[in-house]
Amino acid sequence: MPAVIGGALPSLSQIMGWDTEHLYRAATDWSATAEHWERAFDSVHRGMRAPGGTEWEGEAADAAQDRAFADLVKVRGLADTLTNAATIARRGADQLDYLKRQTIDAIEEAREAGFTVSEDLSVTDTSKYSGLRIAAMRQHAATIAARAAALSSADKDIASQISTATAELSGRGFSESPSDVQALDVPLAPPPDPSYPINDVIAEATDLDGNHVLLRRGYYDGKRGFGWDKIFHKHGITNPNVFTDLITHSRPISNKDGELKYQVEVDRARCSQLFGPIYDCEDTGERLEMMIVVDTTENRADVPDGGQKGVITMYPLPGGDGVVEVQPGWTMAPPWVSGNVPIN
Repeated sequence: MPAVIGGALPSLSQIMGWDTEHLYRAATDWSATAEHWERAFDSVHRGMRAPGGTEWEGEAADAAQDRAFADLVKVRGLADTLTNAATIARRGADQLDYLKRQTIDAIEEAREAGFTVSEDLSVTDTSKYSGLRIAAMRQHAATIAARAAALSSADKDIASQISTATAELSGRGFSESPSDVQALDVPLAPPPDPSYPINDVIAEATDLDGNHVLLRRGYYDGKRGFGWDKIFHKHGITNPNVFTDLITHSRPISNKDGELKYQVEVDRARCSQLFGPIYDCEDTGERLEMMIVVDTTENRADVPDGGQKGVITMYPLPGGDGVVEVQPGWTMAPPWVSGNVPIN
């Protein structure tokens, strides 16, 4: 005669396959994203003091610096929220792993005692001594039920805590217009002085159509710019190999008067290196699209070596996994883009 556990409990197979990897992964990603937000906005704020290395003063400078500081304060609050959510996720994963182990231990103890534990967690005694072991059978069933219930309840509670912790992030952005700056109609500081290595080539690549593309140092003054400095400071991409990897595996979607545009899908992969350049990779299902704009016209007056200006900008399109839309027309890439493997 079986001892049946009542109530809505997880099944035996659900308990055995209970997975907390998504919580550990979320904790890692959220912590990295929080750090990335603070670092990027702090860089913009510091850059406003002397865009391009040139001191910037006046009413327009004060307004822009105040706005950059206000955004930095806001993003620090949001980063704290995300860090708190990461802590909840990491502790929750540890708690669920412990409760899962406790439940499985109870199931194994019942089996070792000669009882059968079914998919619905009912405990059955098919031995010839079943009539003498009813009390023990019921005790095993009660222990399994209690631990399975604790596991299920903790899972729901952790999900609720995370939802509450991240609620503040919903719909938050930086879309309010700094009208006081716009109304002044005063340009920001000019590009860096001649000693700054604007035209140094950081990387280069050839696309699938044979177009050779350069990535120069460039500059970014908080609003204007091009090249690697703009990609790094404005759009949060910190690994120039992202550029070479994307260009060498794509073709431009348009080529007009020397301006090339690429729109490339980036799929996130979790990889482990087997040996040498060989990786074993698994697609996580996360993806975004990257836009790359390149000026390949040569013999430009502003390029001393007579070559192409190269990459003007590279940024993620809104709506991709992990993409932060700071304000309309300004997106930042999630940290995983710069560390995605394999990368050349």
